[in-house]
Amino acid sequence: MPVAGRVDIVITRSGDQAGASGTGLLAALMFDAVGTGNSTITVSGVASSPEGSPVALQFTPVAVTVR
Repeated sequence: MPVAGRVDIVITRSGDQAGASGTGLLAALMFDAVGTGNSTITVSGVASSPEGSPVALQFTPVAVTVR
């Protein structure tokens, strides 16, 4: 069920059990400002190891000011 103010992104690599390495952009979000103000964008996530166990991902919150 969708939650207001929340975006869910799912990325899978079907058939590839070896995992992945390297760097690069996996997803991007673009926002349209509807008014002035301040907000904080917080991202959370979990990945899976090649064995299928959960791996916590760490992100830094971002403060946004729309003028």
